[in-house]
Amino acid sequence: MTGTATSIPAFWRKAQNWADKARWGFRVVGVSETLRGAARMSYLYLRRPKSSELQLRSGQILEFGFPHQVPKALLMFGDFIDPEFPLLRRIARPDWVVADIGAAIGQFTLFAATLPVTSVHAFEPGAVNVAVLARNVEHNGVGGRVHIHKLAFSSEESESYFETTARTWMGGLSDTGTELVSVRTLTAEFERLGLDRVSVLKINVAGYEPKVLEGADRFLARGGADVLVLLLGLASLPWYGKLAAYGYRFFYYHPNENVLYEVVAFDADAVLAYRPWPARNIVAIHQGVAKTVIDPSIQIRRIQRKATSG
Repeated sequence: MTGTATSIPAFWRKAQNWADKARWGFRVVGVSETLRGAARMSYLYLRRPKSSELQLRSGQILEFGFPHQVPKALLMFGDFIDPEFPLLRRIARPDWVVADIGAAIGQFTLFAATLPVTSVHAFEPGAVNVAVLARNVEHNGVGGRVHIHKLAFSSEESESYFETTARTWMGGLSDTGTELVSVRTLTAEFERLGLDRVSVLKINVAGYEPKVLEGADRFLARGGADVLVLLLGLASLPWYGKLAAYGYRFFYYHPNENVLYEVVAFDADAVLAYRPWPARNIVAIHQGVAKTVIDPSIQIRRIQRKATSG
């Protein structure tokens, strides 16, 4: 009984998250695309092919192993529904260099490579993902601007074992892994690659973000990335405060309102409870480039805590 009772809140949180994401996705793509996506998912789960591909509404063709290499939301809505995508479309510049940490099969890499940017560096340790990532890059004709690096990032440099999980985008370094991979710190590896500065640094490594940020500390302390796109996580909250001290301002972007909602406190309540939608990522922009990066038409509003009675 105790186990059941403990699992109920987690179940309801997951159900609420899916409901919120479904409502947001429905608003982004509309009725017909949502119905088309539901039919696509039903077909795939009935046929259960070993692999398939999806042409996104934004134009990219994404190959994936089914069902382990593709998030359900991408199948359902047929496009990127997270708000940072329209933000980056709005502010992208031809001289941008983008780094994708945790590239998986290339969802973000392909998106970034179709923006008016100079180059995209995609970092992914898992061989299964890297093979599909390379095919997706070639299939979409962006090989000239995408550089794939098969390695993991952490707080120390070493070799370690990587475990590919049932959902391959959730894999990570693990003592139970079977694939030996190179592990680097972001600061040192970017120095080796000559990446003194990147325009966008996206980090989504299935909960290992604090270790990656620790290894990127020197790079970020000098404002080495203009824009950060970070997977939300409670374990990362202390890093948000530290990055704010380095000059980064944290936001959620609402594309329908064209507003950046600024986060100015870094406890769980301030960061998670007051999101204007069910965002999975938080965006940080270094104050040294904010005036040139942020489009003047985009409004900035601070997220206000709700008053409590007592």
